[in-house]
Amino acid sequence: MNTKNILLLVVAFFTMNVMIAQNEIDALRFSRTEWSGTARFIGAGGAFGAVGADFSALSTNPASIGLFKKTEISITPLNFSILRSESTYNDELTPTTKVKNSFSNLGIVFAWDGATGSKWKKGQFAIGFNQIMNFSNNFAVEGRSNGSSMGQAFAEAGSGFLYDELPLEQLFAYQAYIIDPVNNSANNTEYVSPLVGKDLLQKTTVNTTGKINELAFSFGGNYDDKFFAGATLGVPFLTYTETRKYEESDDNNLIDHLTSFYINDKLMVNSTGVNLKIGVLYQPVSFLRIGAAFHTPTLYSNVHDILEREMVSMGDTTLNVSYTNDYNYQLITPMRVMANVAFLIMKRGFISADYEYTDYSKSEMGAYGANTYLFKDENKAIRDSYKGTHSIRIGGELYVSKNVLLRGGYSYTSSPYQNNINDASLQTCSFGLGFRGTTFFADLAYQLKASQQNYWFFNHEMVNPVNQYFLSHSIVGTIGWKL
Repeated sequence: MNTKNILLLVVAFFTMNVMIAQNEIDALRFSRTEWSGTARFIGAGGAFGAVGADFSALSTNPASIGLFKKTEISITPLNFSILRSESTYNDELTPTTKVKNSFSNLGIVFAWDGATGSKWKKGQFAIGFNQIMNFSNNFAVEGRSNGSSMGQAFAEAGSGFLYDELPLEQLFAYQAYIIDPVNNSANNTEYVSPLVGKDLLQKTTVNTTGKINELAFSFGGNYDDKFFAGATLGVPFLTYTETRKYEESDDNNLIDHLTSFYINDKLMVNSTGVNLKIGVLYQPVSFLRIGAAFHTPTLYSNVHDILEREMVSMGDTTLNVSYTNDYNYQLITPMRVMANVAFLIMKRGFISADYEYTDYSKSEMGAYGANTYLFKDENKAIRDSYKGTHSIRIGGELYVSKNVLLRGGYSYTSSPYQNNINDASLQTCSFGLGFRGTTFFADLAYQLKASQQNYWFFNHEMVNPVNQYFLSHSIVGTIGWKL
């Protein structure tokens, strides 16, 4: 292998700006929601679309605002979770644990009486925020390679290029002995990796933080205690940080010139979006309420994406390379439709259900500002990879005394992936306890959340999947006042 000009190569790495394409993974990540907020909402499984009179429900069915009869303040400073992951790669299991707390709700609803003699009994306006997604997670993977290596991905990406024309990361792989030319001709444009087929140790650690907090401005009304309507202008604030380290080690001394290499990534994303939600509820009889809601796509007109990458190889020659990629793009998430039903138990409680449909193949990435990149390949990958999901939320609440309530709930969301390439379904089970006084209320909820997915170190055609199972235990606490 040609090892000339390594110093010049390293200098070039520090001075070049590299474009790392945003892709369909980002589109799905920032389009999904896991509705959160008040402890009452969570304790009853989030099935509040037709129940109403809870601030978190304004982010699902805005017509629920029409059920508020008094001005109300709610605050949820406690959303404490223990997150556990189990990752199995080539029959080797790696468990991890993480602890987090988040502030998941703060809101105020103003309610006033309608005009004397009018069938519009109440009017309402609300402002506040609900947490609609939390990205906090971590996992680790360690196992034998069974002959796979990221070197194959480097080699295929370098195919068609002369040595002195190789893209930046493939040039690093060439100089680090991760890939070799098929022949030593000056016209060579094909590469192979000596790491492929070897028994290597592969490891990765991934830690993610961030959330989507949606600022909600809601309006609504109550017509004759039978028809309720509402609208919410949503302004979601997105923050996301991911740190990741991937490493391959030749711990059996099978490869010449190279001992190990690793890649450290830090991805930081932030954006502000806008959407509109409208909803209606109808109560034909005293014990039944039905409803529906529509959410427009969310427009994130400027997603600011910063990737910091460090690539290091160790062996006969040590290379230490880093660069930063700063990029902006536009993301449009898919619309949502919801249907709701609640059976009211003579002012003693309720049993309710919500249904939600979202088609993630409708997410779309686009150019921002002066950038003219059209994201054709990324949008095709979105259409080819994802599909519509169905979510069912079921919940109930029962007064066990004058002031004390018990709650329970369950939810299921189907996988957004086509062709069963990845089972990323989600289930939750929850229980809750509440106290309702004349002017003060307090709620506590426990939620168990379980999900699974497959993860690949790199191209899924080159490496076996990591089978992952995630479990979280959460305690949520809310206090509030009726004025």
